[in-house]
Amino acid sequence: MKRRILAVVMSLVSGTAWLATPSAQQTQTPVFRSRTSTVAVTASVKRGNNTITNLTAADFVVTDNGVAQTVEAVAIENVPIDVTLFLDTSGSTAGKFDEMKDDVQAIIKLLRPSDKFRLLTIGDSVYESVPWVSPGATVDVSFRAVGGISLVQDALMFGLLHRVDPVRRHLVVGMTDRQDCGSVISSTLLLELAGRSEAVMHLVDYSGGGGETRYRVRTCTPRARPGGVATIEQAAARTGGALQTQSRFLRASAIVRAFRTIFEDFRQSYVLRYSPNGVDARGWHAISVTVPNVKDATIRARQGYYGDGEGK
Repeated sequence: MKRRILAVVMSLVSGTAWLATPSAQQTQTPVFRSRTSTVAVTASVKRGNNTITNLTAADFVVTDNGVAQTVEAVAIENVPIDVTLFLDTSGSTAGKFDEMKDDVQAIIKLLRPSDKFRLLTIGDSVYESVPWVSPGATVDVSFRAVGGISLVQDALMFGLLHRVDPVRRHLVVGMTDRQDCGSVISSTLLLELAGRSEAVMHLVDYSGGGGETRYRVRTCTPRARPGGVATIEQAAARTGGALQTQSRFLRASAIVRAFRTIFEDFRQSYVLRYSPNGVDARGWHAISVTVPNVKDATIRARQGYYGDGEGK
């Protein structure tokens, strides 16, 4: 598996990526590249828990590396969504597998006919336990508890490595304690990858025990990575996502409730589009989104993107 992951790292240069599947087949997937001719920014605008609606392009101020941009389009888009769900199936969650299987079926039923869904899990490798399916499909979900390994960063990377059709959007939801043990992908690379992805990634924290006793003692220690858990949260924030915490470990239907909240928020988010003007096309571009004329607004948006180095 590590050879496959290293192939993905190399693919960031060559333009292709390899994803491990339960059948150990290698599926070639193109790596996304920044489309700097037009930048799309997903932005959630709320006052308290309520989404602020009916905003227009004139309401938004968007800057790219500090330079004000002209917002060419703004909409709360009712477009098809590709949903990638990552469930951390390391040993600490083994006692909840039956509930998790039911939750996967319930989540699929929340989607619209035009949406698509896939499920990633971890074991000795990162698995596409449910390949892309349409809502209404009955899926066969099988989990196997694994002790001593927790490939969280590798799984989140695979979640982001999905090239989305221009008429669709991509939502990644990772349910995990964020304690990585054994990933090849570093925190730094995951953070950079989040800046190159057009997906929005949310994390839902579930931790605190609950697995079968024999799996709780791991045979490896989470790596001392720069930033550690905080970097994973930063990667989510960079895409315009966030971390949600659970008050108790995997309460009944907690996964479904958390997903429903995230999914509805994503569907009601604005999508802002602009053509970068007055900035160098190369390197990291920090994006700022504000709504000056709306008081007490809370805005969560993509923090930036990497330019492809073409043009000015």
